[in-house]
Amino acid sequence: MSWFRENPFWSAFITVAGGALLLAAGLLWWTKGSYEDAMAKYRESAAEQTRLESGNPYPSSVNVGKMKTYLDNYKAALDKLKAELKTRMLTEAPLAPNEFQTRLRQAIIHTSENARNNRVKLPANFFLGFDEFVSSLPSPEDAPALGQELSQVQLLLNTIIEARVDAITAFHRIPHPGITAAAGAVSAATPRAPPKPSPGPKSIEERTVEFAISASPTAGRRVINQIAAANEQFFIIRAIHIKNQKDKGPPRENAGPTAPIPPPNPTGAAPAATPTGPLNFIVGNEHIDLSARVELVNFRL
Repeated sequence: MSWFRENPFWSAFITVAGGALLLAAGLLWWTKGSYEDAMAKYRESAAEQTRLESGNPYPSSVNVGKMKTYLDNYKAALDKLKAELKTRMLTEAPLAPNEFQTRLRQAIIHTSENARNNRVKLPANFFLGFDEFVSSLPSPEDAPALGQELSQVQLLLNTIIEARVDAITAFHRIPHPGITAAAGAVSAATPRAPPKPSPGPKSIEERTVEFAISASPTAGRRVINQIAAANEQFFIIRAIHIKNQKDKGPPRENAGPTAPIPPPNPTGAAPAATPTGPLNFIVGNEHIDLSARVELVNFRL
């Protein structure tokens, strides 16, 4: 101890050097532990990589068999659904433009006769919504689709007429984009726009018609129910508007002068019956104006 007192410089130097040595030993110990942890993780990752590289990437035969069974069941269910949907759609058959025009004229005659037999009034010059094709032919590419749409419209009109409505006040068919009359006159001076690229085939196509009828509430309800429950063609009722033809309620009738109460009959005989007029029903005779938008759905499966 006397030496440390006699040499303070060396004493401080040895103390600082010893502290630095202890700190370096501590840092070395901590670094060694971190290094061992990192090496352990590296060896684990390397072993997993080696296992994945040397393993078989394909599933086992059992899993392959299960997957094939699932795919077969799904394909069978999908084919069954497609077959069922095709039964809910009137088929599209090859049709020439002149044959379509002949079918249109026959459909107009049959619809007029059906309306006459069921006492349903049709609009004047009623051409089932195909007014542009009465005097002009469609293009050969559009004729089959128009023939299918004609059958669908005729089915819809027969459903409305056979429900015994009072009248079909309006019937409008919204033309499908791209379908035009082939014999339409086109001005030579009008520049023709470049054709737009046609989109790919759709799995579901819809054509839209709008109609308005005048009917009793019972007949109007029958029309909606039969359209929604049709089996030959899949219809979707998108919108319905119903309005009572009478905007106001029945007027209250003013009671006449009160008849005097007859005196009691001492003989006990029944009083004579007073004559009554015809009964006037104030409810139950209402008629409605019904308009609806219906989509004719086709499945291209």
